[in-house]
Amino acid sequence: MEHTLLDGARWIAGAPFCYEPESAFFGETYRNHVVMGSFELESVPARAELELAVLGYARVRINGKRADGSELLGWWTNFTKKVYAHKVDVAGLLHEGENEIQIELGNGFFNPSPLRLFGKYNLRERLTEVGTPRVAARLVDGEGKVLVATDASWSVREGDLLFNNVYLGEVFDLRGGAPAAGPCPVTVYDDTRSVELTPVAPCVRAGSIAPVRIFEHEGATVVDFGEVVAGFLRMRVAAHAGARIELLYSETWRDGGPYTGTAVAGYAGMETPRGVCPGGPDAPEPAEQHDSVLCHEGVNEFENRFCWHSFRYVSVTGASAADIVEAVATYVHTDLAQVGKLELGCERFERLHEAAIRTKLNNNHGLFEDCARERFGYGGDMVALAASQTFSFNVAGLIDKTLADFARDQTERGGLPETAPFMGIGSNGPAYGEGPLIWQIAYPYLALVADRVCGRRDLLEREWAGIERFGDYLLGFDAAELAPHCLGDHGSLIAQGFSSGSPDKEFVGWCAILWALGLVCEAGERLGCDVERFAAAAAELRPRIIDRFKHENGSFGDGTQTSWAFAAELGLGDQSELVGALVRAIKAEGGVLTTGIFGTSFAFRLLAEYGYSELLERWLLREENPSLLGMLADGNGALIEMFDDPLASCDHAMFSSYDQWFYEGLGGLLVARDAQGCDKLTVKPYLSHATDSFACTWKTCKGAARVEWKRADGAVTVAVEVPEGVETAIESPWGSEVLSSKTEGTLTVMVVSEEKGGC
Repeated sequence: MEHTLLDGARWIAGAPFCYEPESAFFGETYRNHVVMGSFELESVPARAELELAVLGYARVRINGKRADGSELLGWWTNFTKKVYAHKVDVAGLLHEGENEIQIELGNGFFNPSPLRLFGKYNLRERLTEVGTPRVAARLVDGEGKVLVATDASWSVREGDLLFNNVYLGEVFDLRGGAPAAGPCPVTVYDDTRSVELTPVAPCVRAGSIAPVRIFEHEGATVVDFGEVVAGFLRMRVAAHAGARIELLYSETWRDGGPYTGTAVAGYAGMETPRGVCPGGPDAPEPAEQHDSVLCHEGVNEFENRFCWHSFRYVSVTGASAADIVEAVATYVHTDLAQVGKLELGCERFERLHEAAIRTKLNNNHGLFEDCARERFGYGGDMVALAASQTFSFNVAGLIDKTLADFARDQTERGGLPETAPFMGIGSNGPAYGEGPLIWQIAYPYLALVADRVCGRRDLLEREWAGIERFGDYLLGFDAAELAPHCLGDHGSLIAQGFSSGSPDKEFVGWCAILWALGLVCEAGERLGCDVERFAAAAAELRPRIIDRFKHENGSFGDGTQTSWAFAAELGLGDQSELVGALVRAIKAEGGVLTTGIFGTSFAFRLLAEYGYSELLERWLLREENPSLLGMLADGNGALIEMFDDPLASCDHAMFSSYDQWFYEGLGGLLVARDAQGCDKLTVKPYLSHATDSFACTWKTCKGAARVEWKRADGAVTVAVEVPEGVETAIESPWGSEVLSSKTEGTLTVMVVSEEKGGC
């Protein structure tokens, strides 16, 4: 039976939090809330579906048992415009007679701290709505009968968290004794909110690890898990009544000890090249990842609930190594289905691939995040990583939500925010709420990825009006006025600073406008819409860029690798010649890619497409710094944000675009640029000399595609299988000669001659 989501459920919470002054948030006087409701059952229904929407985070127990395996339940968005709901069948937890539901609430991004990230962004001031965490829920049987719904009959008690914040951690009060306040009547909000079922899977536990060692170091007990984990810590520790245990989390070891600085929230309280970054009144300095436990007599057990940490090391004070009965680190991230599988046959390739997957998942908790220091969905990172994300995971749901987040925060004149959801930041954007150019491009770019790769034409159709507005926004500027609002090729090795030193910043700014206009045109053309004004603007802009930036020797701008990559991607000349020039520029740097995150993503696609994969292979296998393998030299198993920045996050995926090359290069598996839902493929593998065997399987929206090759007896056997109905051009591998070829149905097997190589 069809029914309206959450119909009849009221928004409820505990008594409103009132921080006077605002910095009182940092005190340990505002316990979290647990709301409770009960209902009678004469018989247990075959199906009973719990519908729940939350402002903040929630954990649900029914008759004392967790409703499902969801963690950090709640999806951050612009809550004034949308709230996402979750459904789960809980019939197995019900029994005849009285049943009880308890929903424990956490602050999440609905009740953020007044911490000033980067010295200026106070989320309590910047977000469109903040307040006391609240929930709306109801339980409906298979016939559509409402068994219970949140309303004024529910009660609330205080929880055992004295403090919880997405950045700064949690304070657990395990002392027992006098009960916390409650139960009391709930506060009921007569909110009318737009609620829809979330397109994004909840976060889940994804494996746990034990410490590799526990040791004493400079007055603390250090628990080393041997690799970087993004998730929860669970610990059982012996303590006396009233003891306080402090836990400090760090991603890396530096200067003779665990170093917390790579994950300090927004650099608050940290020494930076611009001085100490102020965190605001009474804010912890520095704003480290930190938990506290107030203990009872005996063995105390606790685990994170509403805050995930990024850590390898946990420094414990107030307890010795002998007091720690058990310590477990649990990965927690969005429950993303993995659609790509690689068999690389080379240890270094495997290490890079595992690091890419791990780091991407470490930074995905309901949105495409950057790192623990910020936890925001930056458009630029999304653009750079879109291809590698789609080869790795089913991200259609995340793209769905991300596009809607961008659209909800689109400015009146059509500009787009730097992050989705918008949280107040705007690094060099044209106006408040408008991000730097390539960060804005994420909106049309992801809509096209949804159509081209994921087969979600509906998302492109849904967002076309916003994309068209963005196109008209671009037309409202002269290029010379708009181009400076760009951060260039972010993350480059040759950058001199975050805002102004990115390579070829001016040239990239102009290119970004052309790129954006091209994306708007492509989106409209796919839908049969009129894009003449955008095409005309692009046609006028292209020669202006060439006249302004092209030199007599054929180079553009400052002649960096970035300039060649952008010129080739945007077709500012013969693409094959420009790719060849990019190759020569990389060789001139000893094989080191000095491109930032965008130029690097372009390079991996273009060089694979034009047969220069050997150069990319050398870069991937390079172990001396700067290199990707150099990022992994400490054994943390996660990628680093930058190659040479001491403040860089040690758990950041923005350079993980290389993972797409394992599919596009070694597998030769390229989605045609005019494809719709992966319906056109080209397969032309690169037979690497770093491995004698390779296989990749990619579950596209049309079915699984698989490329496999293996050397034996002086020849290479290549097998390619593609989904039925997919238009596929299968070509002989680069540098090979076909000895035999046979196709049966969707399977093609070739035997080719090729020089033998190996690790």
